[in-house]
Amino acid sequence: MGLDNIPKEYPCRSKGTAVLVEDDRIDCKATQAAGGCPWLNAGPPEEGRVLGMFGTDCWYRGKYGNYLLGEEMTMVDEDMTHLTFYGDNEDGTEKSADSCLVLADFIKDHITEVSDEENHNALVYAQWYLRWVAAECGGLVCWY
Repeated sequence: MGLDNIPKEYPCRSKGTAVLVEDDRIDCKATQAAGGCPWLNAGPPEEGRVLGMFGTDCWYRGKYGNYLLGEEMTMVDEDMTHLTFYGDNEDGTEKSADSCLVLADFIKDHITEVSDEENHNALVYAQWYLRWVAAECGGLVCWY
């Protein structure tokens, strides 16, 4: 089973900068070329990007994020709700902006424990991404 994280609200749509095509879909490449992609304009880290398996650059591959958390950051916590890329609602399909910030802070507080450079860079990107979706997107939709 996979897990992709999708912005709850696409900021290019809410800010009116999205280039739309048939069926009111966002053309990400055209939006980026026109300078209207808030994700790209925010300057995401080049190293460590883990993009969603399908979809757009502003999606995140949560399955890999969860792997990193389990592999690199031993999580010993009775309430693991916020310390995962799954959602914090009843069925795990939405992660609130606050929950994204809790996970970003957890990564920040424990990233010094990560010695593998590739995993470190991936967690730096994950932390950046979680803060970006919290500020710009109202959280995440968790598709699995």
